[in-house]
Amino acid sequence: MMHANGPRPLTTPPPLTPPRRRVLQAVLDLDGTQVTINNVAQHLGGHANSARQHLDALTALKLLTVSDVASDRPGRRPRGYTLTAMGRQSLGAGRVDETRELADVFASYLVATGNGPREAQEIGRAWGTKRADELTRDHAEQPLDAVIEVLDILGFDPSTVHTEQGDAVILRTCPLLDMAHGSPEFICNIHQGLIDGVLRRIGAREGVQLLPFSEPDGCRMTLKTPVDQPKNRAS
Repeated sequence: MMHANGPRPLTTPPPLTPPRRRVLQAVLDLDGTQVTINNVAQHLGGHANSARQHLDALTALKLLTVSDVASDRPGRRPRGYTLTAMGRQSLGAGRVDETRELADVFASYLVATGNGPREAQEIGRAWGTKRADELTRDHAEQPLDAVIEVLDILGFDPSTVHTEQGDAVILRTCPLLDMAHGSPEFICNIHQGLIDGVLRRIGAREGVQLLPFSEPDGCRMTLKTPVDQPKNRAS
């Protein structure tokens, strides 16, 4: 069943030459946000002019965005490059197809065995637990940020919006959109479980609800209950 509302499918990233892929990977290695030309050059051991050319080319391909970096020093501010959702997807080339194939297998199994949304959410929770273990930033103060970071890495293009009911997050792309249209009771519940699994793994109470196809341009993610501050992660 097709929906008038909802996210858009992922855009296929352009192919990259090995040097540009190394520069893009360097931006990710350097935290992926507001990375300067000199940061990249020092990280790769190359010349700043070469790094600049590749960074500008990657920006033109919409794999990076660029903005001035705040500085107290006089003079021209350095430019900082930030990975876009497509940039992250490009570095994970092949992962989307693998995820689609695996999700298709899961959905087919659930249909064949007569299982339903609860089992789909359990699969998603296991996925979320694994993804939370791979996070490098500390999300002790804002557990919802952990969910947003994981969803951004996976290609959901999360965007925070402010409404009269409070803040919400809209997922503007979906890496499994065609499958979600065909089997929302499975795919969307896997994604709900993914969110729950991330929160559970970092020690926060599950309280984020995914509302599939609820917006003209995406799926809404809202707080059902306040999300507790995470405890120390289990070893």
